Amino acid sequence: MKRLISAGLLFVFVVTAYVSSYFYIIKTCDEAIELVKLCEENYKDGKNAYETAEKIDEVWVQKEKTLSFFVNHDRIDEVELELSSLLLYSRTEDEILFYENIETLKMLLSQIKEDSMINAHAIF
Repeated sequence: MKRLISAGLLFVFVVTAYVSSYFYIIKTCDEAIELVKLCEENYKDGKNAYETAEKIDEVWVQKEKTLSFFVNHDRIDEVELELSSLLLYSRTEDEILFYENIETLKMLLSQIKEDSMINAHAIF
């Protein structure tokens, strides 16, 4: 009976940790995607997109340590690389590079969200 109680408590702990991490990842990615869209709108309207890009970078730096427990480090590194490029391209007049970078960043953040979804691949 003691083993059953221990196993049950461990199961509850694992499920709680997974659900918490899932909601943290989704919240962080949604926040970052909204800021990326705001940066894109600012660039399109001729406003200062660099300030928004800096804010995205600040948010990501604050959240990346916790995300590194739950998300593949390669994904985090790819997002950081695109964020550094976004800081650079948000000050240029080259729209093609800026929009390409924005779309890549959106795709990476969406992939992180999709990777955290519960599916057969994640379980097995």
